[in-house]
Amino acid sequence: MSKRGKIPSLMQAQQFIKIREKEHSILQQQQKIQQQRQQQQQKMQQKQGQGPVTPVVLDSSTALKIISSSVMFNERALMGRNDTWHKIQISRGGKFEMEFILKSVLSAVHPADLIPVRYQILGEDSFFLARNCGPALEKLCQSSLIINDLNGEPLVLTITLGFASIHDIKINIQPLLISLINKRHDTAQRSIYLDSFHRDGEISRTVYCPLTQSRTFNHVLKLIKTSVPPVTSLSLRGNELTNLAAVESANLNTLQSLDLRNNRLLMVDALAPLKNNPLREIWLDGNPLCENYSSPHKYIEAVKKYCPNLLKLDGVLVQSGLPNAPVMYQNYIKSERAKPIVDQFVTHFFTLYDQKDRSILRGIYHEDAMFSMTLSPPPSDVGRQNLLNFMSNNRNILNLNDFGSYRNLLFQGHDCIIDTISRYPPTQHMRKSFTVDLMFADSNFLMICVEGIFRNLDTMLGFNRTFVIVPGDENEYNIMNDQLHVYFLQPGSLLPSFTKFYEAEEPPEIQPTCLSEKEKEELVDMFCEITTMNTKYCQRHLEDIGWDIRKAVKDFMYLYKNGCVPREAFIK
Repeated sequence: MSKRGKIPSLMQAQQFIKIREKEHSILQQQQKIQQQRQQQQQKMQQKQGQGPVTPVVLDSSTALKIISSSVMFNERALMGRNDTWHKIQISRGGKFEMEFILKSVLSAVHPADLIPVRYQILGEDSFFLARNCGPALEKLCQSSLIINDLNGEPLVLTITLGFASIHDIKINIQPLLISLINKRHDTAQRSIYLDSFHRDGEISRTVYCPLTQSRTFNHVLKLIKTSVPPVTSLSLRGNELTNLAAVESANLNTLQSLDLRNNRLLMVDALAPLKNNPLREIWLDGNPLCENYSSPHKYIEAVKKYCPNLLKLDGVLVQSGLPNAPVMYQNYIKSERAKPIVDQFVTHFFTLYDQKDRSILRGIYHEDAMFSMTLSPPPSDVGRQNLLNFMSNNRNILNLNDFGSYRNLLFQGHDCIIDTISRYPPTQHMRKSFTVDLMFADSNFLMICVEGIFRNLDTMLGFNRTFVIVPGDENEYNIMNDQLHVYFLQPGSLLPSFTKFYEAEEPPEIQPTCLSEKEKEELVDMFCEITTMNTKYCQRHLEDIGWDIRKAVKDFMYLYKNGCVPREAFIK
């Protein structure tokens, strides 16, 4: 072959190589562009909540791998997604009350935020759903999904990442919060009360959102600013608050009264976020910080450093304009040991007394108890007509003609007393007007004087009621003597706004304060008869449900219908 014959083949080979290199380069560019498009599409899908969800179950053996391993990328990405619900199951969590379990879980993930929704009990276990909680899930994984409950006992968890999409399970918490805020808002008084916020029945059935979580507290206060007109009074009693940073962030610059009773504020510097609020009144009773001072004056001065415009502290006037003015208390209950008994008794008695059927008071009176009633003279014939039932029992000795009538109007025995007070018209006692005085207390009896305002039909009246209560069986107290005095309020003695404030107060629902062991045994026997379950399961079910027999029966029917009641519950 001649040299001239070799040249064309070499040139062809070089051209072929160049073409192949160019094609390879184009292919690489196309693949790179396609990968970039896929990544962008995945990001857009995740951002729009349309990405595919493949559930992943984590237990104690796999939880640590997500934190320490670099290969479980999909699982870590799933934890951070905000478009999926994760299921957190607590082994044997059904043995405990819901709040106990959820408080334990939230304590384990603190300070990360976690909002449990749809808490349910399934057999012996319990579970709830949560989303948008990556940092909280990481903390649980760091502990191998084994945490301590509030008593220091271990709880074993199982987490199902990506349990469901937010499109499959639609839970909108925002309308629930706005509805609750509107329900607890008093437009006339420009006040709102968020007492025991997470326990309200309207929201607790769906979501557990204690204000101790900073994200929840901030969100609720911001909703107040946007959902209702400006408020001057805010009540946050019984929320276990440890800090008030959310109040400062919300910038509630119209606030003049703040009720923080029965929270967990440890030191007075927890009030620092309130410095820019024009507060005139604050309640702190029931917080640990109240125990840090040896005298009322030191306590007052410490609080006024953070609330310089303060006029009232714990219901006490602290700025009268007079030097060395004495501190004036609304209530006087000197004995700290007796205070819980007095508070419980006053709340329990007047709640029952204001019910339509006063026969429910039968168990609170001693079998040898005495009752008497006196009435101030009516100012007019109209007042006389409205109070005929009271006047027939009036034991005012200045208005009695003979000693026999005086004796007849001293009613003795619980049956006689219940029959007498059941004939009185319906009443509504205004608890915010109460002044309570513990006149005497020892191991044998307590003497309690309660004064305030109540509504009788359409008339506002004042009352003074003195009780002598004695300890009875099974840690209960019974009324031995009940002395009632009813008097007419002078015209103009109540300001219009004051009257509206008390008229707006609704009577509380009946909530049993405690049950004796005998009463609990009777409820267990009744529940056993209704459900045919054995005593052990019936007692545990009633304990979990707070001894509410109606709710217990309703929950049993639901669990039984869904096959969630174990067979051993029916073995006698």
